[in-house]
Amino acid sequence: MRRTAEDTAATRAALVDAALFAFARDGIHRATLAGIAEAAGVTRGAVYHHFADKDALLGAVLGETWDVVAAPIWAALDTPGTPLVARIEAFALAWLTALRSDRRFAALMTVSLRAAGTGGGLAEKAAGFRAWRDRLRAALRSELATPDPAAAHLLAWLSGTALLAGHDPALVPPADASGVRPLLGGILP
Repeated sequence: MRRTAEDTAATRAALVDAALFAFARDGIHRATLAGIAEAAGVTRGAVYHHFADKDALLGAVLGETWDVVAAPIWAALDTPGTPLVARIEAFALAWLTALRSDRRFAALMTVSLRAAGTGGGLAEKAAGFRAWRDRLRAALRSELATPDPAAAHLLAWLSGTALLAGHDPALVPPADASGVRPLLGGILP
C-alpha cells in the first residue's frame, strides 16, 4: 500500500513525540527504539525508515520540538506595538507557565538536560543558546541602546529557571508578577 506524504509526516511526528516522552521518562540511553515505535503505534522498521539510529531520533527531538513548544512563548516577546517591559514580562510569564504546566515543554527540558552529556549534545546545545541569545538581542534592540547585556541576563534567567525545573520544580519562581518583576529590574534601565 502506497502511503501519502501526509501519512509519512504523521508517522514521523508520532515517532518524534513518542521519543520525546520516552527519553524524558526512561532516559536517553535506556529508552529503546522498539518501545518508541510501540508508543507511536508503528513498527520498528518505520523508525529506521525515518531515522538512522537513536542519535538521529534524539537530534530530531531536540532540533524540531523546541520550535513548536517555544513558539507561544516567543510570540509574547515578538508582539509588535507593545512596550518592551510588557513584552518581556509576558515572555517571562509564558516561560514560567510552560515550565510548570506544559507536559511537552517539561519533557523537552528533561531531555535537553540529559542530552548535554551526550556526544554531540554540547555543541548542539551551545548553538541553540547562541540562537536564542541572538533572537533575544534582536527583540531588545528596538528599545535598548545596548541590548547585549540584557539579552545575556535574560538568557541566563531562562537557563537557570529551566535547570531548576528539571531538578526541583518547587524552586521555580511563581508564574505571576512577583516571579518576574526582579528579572525586569535586573535587565531594564
